This record gives sequence, structure tokens and C-alpha cells, in this order.
Amino acid sequence: MAKTILLRARVDVARKARAEKILRRYGLTPAQAINVFYAKVNETNGLPFDLRPSETEDLLADPEFRTYLARLKAGQVTYRNSDEIPA
Repeated sequence: MAKTILLRARVDVARKARAEKILRRYGLTPAQAINVFYAKVNETNGLPFDLRPSETEDLLADPEFRTYLARLKAGQVTYRNSDEIPA
């Protein structure tokens, strides 16, 4: 079996519930869906879908996310192992 790691992410409660309902229709667990997403990112060498401004307005309006993006672009965000990723 391939080596795996635990992946943690913060997700809006309502968004998670709705997405998991949709995933169940496809017979997928959230973990399987994440693995599919990562496989497609690797296959396409990028995001496997287009990001349009209307889809990202809420995310970009979040000051905490904008701060994180600025730190990421400045090379100030690095993780060496999963214990260092904020909850």
C-alpha cells in the first residue's frame, strides 16, 4: 500500500454538508473525492477547472485568507510536516 498522510482543512459547515450529499450520489467519500482532485491536479499540472471571479469573491473577501495569500506569495508559508499545519 502507498504511504499516506492525514490531510486537514477548514471548510464551511453548510458547504461541507452540501458537498458530501453530492459526493454520496457518486458513491464517493470525502477522502476519495480529495484523492480524485489531487490526481487531476497532477494530471493537468494545475487546477482541473477554471476559477472565475464570481466563484472566488467570498474567499477573497476574507481578510484572513488575503493575509495568508500575501504571506504565501512572499515565501513566508512553509510546512515541513502535517503537525505544522494550522487547525
